Amino acid sequence: MAAYAYDGLTGYTGLIQSLARNYLDLSLAPILVRIPPQLWAILVFSLTLYPYVYLLTRAFLLNQSAAIMENALLLCGGPWRRFFRVGWPLLWPTAGAGVILVGLEVINDFGVTSHYGLNTFTTAIFAAWFGMGDVDTAIKLALFLLVLVFLILLLRKATIKARRYQIVSSRERRLTPSPAKGWTQVKIIALCGAASGAGFFAPIGQMAFWLHLSWRESFNPAILSALGYTLAIASIATLIIMILATGTVNAGRLYPQKYAHFLTQGANLGYSIPSAALAIGVISLFIGLERSIVSLWPSLPAKFLSMASFTLIFAYSSRFFAIGYQAVDSAFAKIGPIYTEASRTLGRGTTTTFFLVDLPIVRQSIISGSALVFIDILKELPLALLLRPFNTETLGTTAYHFANNEVLEMTALPSFGVILADVIFIALTRAWEKK
Repeated sequence: MAAYAYDGLTGYTGLIQSLARNYLDLSLAPILVRIPPQLWAILVFSLTLYPYVYLLTRAFLLNQSAAIMENALLLCGGPWRRFFRVGWPLLWPTAGAGVILVGLEVINDFGVTSHYGLNTFTTAIFAAWFGMGDVDTAIKLALFLLVLVFLILLLRKATIKARRYQIVSSRERRLTPSPAKGWTQVKIIALCGAASGAGFFAPIGQMAFWLHLSWRESFNPAILSALGYTLAIASIATLIIMILATGTVNAGRLYPQKYAHFLTQGANLGYSIPSAALAIGVISLFIGLERSIVSLWPSLPAKFLSMASFTLIFAYSSRFFAIGYQAVDSAFAKIGPIYTEASRTLGRGTTTTFFLVDLPIVRQSIISGSALVFIDILKELPLALLLRPFNTETLGTTAYHFANNEVLEMTALPSFGVILADVIFIALTRAWEKK
């Protein structure tokens, strides 16, 4: 919806030009409000995907040792020198995890690139599969894309291993932010205001304008039903993903095995698989399971599994497992094995150590990862379109149907529902972080 909102915002009937004509008696030239589609796509991706890096980086900085930066202050000098010589090497594993998630999201995106008419691997896969019915070409493109993403993940893993570090002191103080003053405060406010204004308030303003035009027609009980179903499915899938990701990362660091590491990286590739291809694979899997189960128990309904919400939850868990895994893995990479080994030395078992020692230390990263997973599930469209049960809609599919029918004003209310759910969930994660 961000791409539609920005187009509507700068279009002839959009909020900017409407306000300029109606209140300022100005007619803006097209060159002032039109940008090439490639730059529009880069702008939309940048403004909507930077939270992937921001949330993980913020969780890292909240747990950063104050002693490291204090020593850097004594040895290195100015703030820029401290950041590039000390801060950035420490921050890279976490920031790199966010960058990888952004890259995977861009590679997998279909909505923005198809809206702007850009030729990418994902649009080519959709065109080959659904446009020309050439399944073989679509599968070959998807396999090539998987190999490319797998090489990117291996490169990041090798880079992090080359810069491995651990906290070696049990008496760790958290880094305390210092208040900014003067021009520094002004620049920080301007930067944060520009990011939030362009990435959040501008599209919100356009959607509010659309909502003002269509709220009487769009508000109905079906919206509340879609909201409840969306929140329930997203919450269940997020919980499953974070439990699996935390357990997988912890098991991998305690019992490192070559084959386990290979399987884990394979699970992370689910995020790079085009959603439509993943949906077809999930449907095929569950149809095969249904046939086997129904052959044993003929009294069961024919579509009791493939048309149930469990199928959608399974697809979400496969698709977004990488987000939870990257968040938890970067947190465990920071603390190292020192606390776990100390707890085991004192006689506590592996399970007790995990719940009493490891889990509280990485809690903030788990919460940040949960926020990213929840947001991604809410805005995921192809999986919901293909795998939702009959007569069931999510907020995303509701908005898509309106946009597909060129009734953009009607997309405002379900889009606001997604945004409101994201804001409430992020607020809850902030409250949990402070406890």
